[in-house]
Amino acid sequence: MTHYSRHDLIWLSGAGRDYALRNIQNCIPLVNDKEIRALMLCDPPIPAIVRRQEPSEDALLCIGFSSFLIIDGVRLRIACKAPLDCIARHKTPFDIAKCEKSHASELIMPGIKILEELADVGKRCHVQVGCFGSAALQMATELPYLHKNSDLDLYLRCEGSQQDLEHFFEQLLNREKQSGISIDAELEFPGKYGVKLKELFGPGKTVLGKGLYDVALLDKHSLWGGKQGRFPEP
Repeated sequence: MTHYSRHDLIWLSGAGRDYALRNIQNCIPLVNDKEIRALMLCDPPIPAIVRRQEPSEDALLCIGFSSFLIIDGVRLRIACKAPLDCIARHKTPFDIAKCEKSHASELIMPGIKILEELADVGKRCHVQVGCFGSAALQMATELPYLHKNSDLDLYLRCEGSQQDLEHFFEQLLNREKQSGISIDAELEFPGKYGVKLKELFGPGKTVLGKGLYDVALLDKHSLWGGKQGRFPEP
């Protein structure tokens, strides 16, 4: 079992990047070796993203590299593995959200202002706000991952009640409507299952939970902690 979580960014050592390059599992779209090496071996190094794991690989971490380059309308993505002992450093979505942001970055990435506003709302609602996806990669590397149609991907933990989360969700929808930026928020539940917030507040009795090792259909009533409307302890 690894202590890393989905959406974490990890930076590999030189040996780790060499290993990952030799253990590519998938590449979309198919590109030549030069383009793959340019992404995985660039300097300064681009972080990889922790993805769903394979249970049998205890000493390895399943990761993915995502390029800021769009090739024929598709972002270059590479799935691979790397040894756990070759991880030089890592940041969670919550670490990324706390990164110092300049005024220039807010002008380039209007979603950053929304992230900061929702982080403030989260403090009042007992919701911890993190960031993943293209915005996180741009904040971590200062490379142009975002474009005019980019979503803002948020990763959340709620330490309050269902009412706290409902209030936070209302504020999220207000900012989405005002800005025109689509906000895709994922809420972490005990067991490290991530659930789409819009699905959680949508119709139906169940919701899809994405975990580090599997995907499960979860009962909403159980997720809310029963009649108390309070989240179960992790």
